[in-house]
Amino acid sequence: MARRSGQIILLLLFTLVVLVTLVLLNVDVFVSVRAKHHIQNAGDAAAIAAAHKQGSLLNEMGLLNVEHMVAAIRNDTNECKRIVLEQRRKALLGPVEALRYANNAAKKNGMAVRDEFSEILRRHIEDIRLVYSGAGGDGEPYPEPFPGAWVDYATAIANVISEGLATGPDNMEFYDCRGGHLLLNRHFYHAVAAKDWCWFFFNCNNVLSDYTSYRDWGPLPVRDDAPFDNSEIFSLHLVSRKIALTDVFSKEEILAMVGRYSDVTLTEEDFDKSELISNSDETWFFFGSDSWGRWFNGLALAGDEYGYEFPIAGEIKEEYNVNGCASVCRCVAEVDAVAVDSHSLFTWSAAARPFGTLESFEGVLSPVTALKNFVVPSFTDVRLIPLDAARGGNLATADYGWVVHVREHLGSYLERGPHYANGCFYCLQLQTWERDYFRREGVIWLKYNSGSCRRPVGGGPGGHGGTSHGH
Repeated sequence: MARRSGQIILLLLFTLVVLVTLVLLNVDVFVSVRAKHHIQNAGDAAAIAAAHKQGSLLNEMGLLNVEHMVAAIRNDTNECKRIVLEQRRKALLGPVEALRYANNAAKKNGMAVRDEFSEILRRHIEDIRLVYSGAGGDGEPYPEPFPGAWVDYATAIANVISEGLATGPDNMEFYDCRGGHLLLNRHFYHAVAAKDWCWFFFNCNNVLSDYTSYRDWGPLPVRDDAPFDNSEIFSLHLVSRKIALTDVFSKEEILAMVGRYSDVTLTEEDFDKSELISNSDETWFFFGSDSWGRWFNGLALAGDEYGYEFPIAGEIKEEYNVNGCASVCRCVAEVDAVAVDSHSLFTWSAAARPFGTLESFEGVLSPVTALKNFVVPSFTDVRLIPLDAARGGNLATADYGWVVHVREHLGSYLERGPHYANGCFYCLQLQTWERDYFRREGVIWLKYNSGSCRRPVGGGPGGHGGTSHGH
């Protein structure tokens, strides 16, 4: 009898252990699901907050363009100079403030400060203070968009990261890393790693068959091509042009814009007396055509003359058929399991963009660039967008390894070929890329399967958020 009682007790203990383990496993599942939910909310909120600031800045730049018109028609030289200086400051320093907005949104949604988000920016501040300003003595200083710009720029970034970053600006575009070079496209490396041949089909089909060795690569972009009007963080992608405004718009169009976007009433007589409005040395701000152009009409290659490669399902309305600035934010959360000795790291990247339209006097809606890319206050909304639709996502500050690869490894690769630097994921993909059989595999696969390639819509895989890198 005592033996049976002991067996029952052991069975009960075993059952209790199993039940407790199941409860703990359920707790782990709940904790993981909650963490994913929180990190997604935080990433989305951070991207939206930054995009709101971008839209606000674009409207402010547009209003200043209109104020500049009024000052130029009134021949107020000092006011014109003040306005242009204010625009230059807003374009460079304003988006840094957008990072503060994103950071505060991430913290309000429970994200903890992570030092790796600040590390690249700390190092970049040193570049600004030494390289950009020329104080390091290693070369000519970068042209300042306004006097003291690099000191103010470095200080603005330092002030934001001193608060501790809970999100990383995932589409930061360093001046010396911009351009359309394939080696500066992070998606290229992920396509190599995943053998995502469809990505090559849509983005650079010929490179698989034409490439022979690392000597085929052209040089990386140089800083002389950089648009120094813009911040490297959440860039507005604007350009300043010295031009007579009368070479862009007619008298009637200029007066109509003043009437629509300001409370000032000006007459044709006022206009005719102006000298500054037709002065070719006046500076005006426009949307950069390389960033704010229409979506690439890639589907025309497949016989659809009116198709667009916008990575969403369905058609895009004509008034929104324009690329532009965006904010991409990354959040990271760590979760310790209760039932087992394990540690999980969840990552979520989200992208958002300010949207707007121009409305004609007849009520017809057009893209914000319809006024010959001239910036006016026209942004009214902010929406989350797929990561693939976000401009400037190739250089992620939140991805420390990628930035180190671009800034420290690529130069030596172009000089002497692939090498594996300090466990660098991207260097490893370049080693794979250099193998002839790898590229031949892609060519053969596409020869028989390219018709199955489709671009993704909606969210991406796993806990990383956004759209995938692929097809």
